[in-house]
Amino acid sequence: MDFKTRPCYPPGMKRRKRNSPSILERFESTCGWCGRTIPAGTPVYGGSGKFRSGVDLSHKAGQVIEVYVAVLDKTILTGVAGLDSEARRDGHDFVYMTCSEDCGHRLREALQLEIDLGNRLASSE
Repeated sequence: MDFKTRPCYPPGMKRRKRNSPSILERFESTCGWCGRTIPAGTPVYGGSGKFRSGVDLSHKAGQVIEVYVAVLDKTILTGVAGLDSEARRDGHDFVYMTCSEDCGHRLREALQLEIDLGNRLASSE
């Protein structure tokens, strides 16, 4: 006889859900390029950029969002600059974080490829 086991909970008791890290916690602790966990107290490297003309994410200001990068076929976490932030005053719309200068350089190159791809697609319309 083949029995399958499954958890049995008393009536009214629900299975406890695992608390997964919030998007902000992931942004603060994960490299935007390689995805490695960045331990607390470890130096991090940041980068920034501007959104394409016509993209308005002011309703997301001060929040972390997921951005799909087609040339990488992956999603990176970016922080949208707050409306009255130093980053915004310096002309940056978003920021990202990496675990090393090398990862920052690679992510910056990939974002530039994404911009070039977008420009080529826009010019072919």
